[in-house]
Amino acid sequence: MTLRWKLIAVLAVLVAFSAVGVYPIVAARYGIHSPAVLIDKQLKLGLDLKGGVHLVLRVQTDDALRLQTEQEMERLRADLMTKGIMVGKIAMPDITHFVVEGVPPAQDAAFRAAATEVGTSFDRGSGSNGTYTFTMKPNVQVNLREEAVVQARETIERRVNELGVTEPSIAQQGANGDEILVQLPGVTDVDRAKEIIRSTGLLELKIVEQGPAATRETLLVNGQEPAGMEIVPGSSGTPGDTANTMFYLVRRWRQFRERICGMPGRPSTRTISRRSALH
Repeated sequence: MTLRWKLIAVLAVLVAFSAVGVYPIVAARYGIHSPAVLIDKQLKLGLDLKGGVHLVLRVQTDDALRLQTEQEMERLRADLMTKGIMVGKIAMPDITHFVVEGVPPAQDAAFRAAATEVGTSFDRGSGSNGTYTFTMKPNVQVNLREEAVVQARETIERRVNELGVTEPSIAQQGANGDEILVQLPGVTDVDRAKEIIRSTGLLELKIVEQGPAATRETLLVNGQEPAGMEIVPGSSGTPGDTANTMFYLVRRWRQFRERICGMPGRPSTRTISRRSALH
């Protein structure tokens, strides 16, 4: 190759580099938006060059286990009441166990039959003196934790997309796989980004037994909430109207419950209809 062609080749490379590497940066600085074919070639700057938000979030996977245990416990409580099987006490000592005490010997067989459905997710102890302990199966625990992390990551991805961030990075990490790394290049409002990403939604549908009532005390029985029930606030008018807060007596067992995102936060109260409550 002659010197002439070498110079031509070097010049061609410099022109191509300027067009693809330099021009998009200069054009962006001066507000030039054409030609689009070159603007689209602009290099994406990461956190080290552009700055932004770097967050490591830990998903509260224990909440998923707690919700499952609580739901199965309340489901069994409601089933026992429906079938007239009277027991002494039903309690949840931790997130993966619940205990039923005081099962009458004469109704032991009926209790075992009623508890069959719980067996899909929980192992039932042999029972002693009318006391049964239900333990969440190990594979169910693993699946619930994994689902909680995946759901949290997908929710964060949707929220980040709403922010309009260019080239975000969202990935699971950590020894237990329960951490989510979030990198948002170019984001300057750190507090706003944290607020959007870490907020939690919780949707619940419950059966309403009594209400609406003007005060919480109206629904109490002998100064206490009835067994298997709880009192929740709500609105009998327009959704979001807090001026006319009413109270409802609902079953503790959730007809439907979904955690929108597995990050720390508080559930919100929504409109309550005549026969179902959204909490």
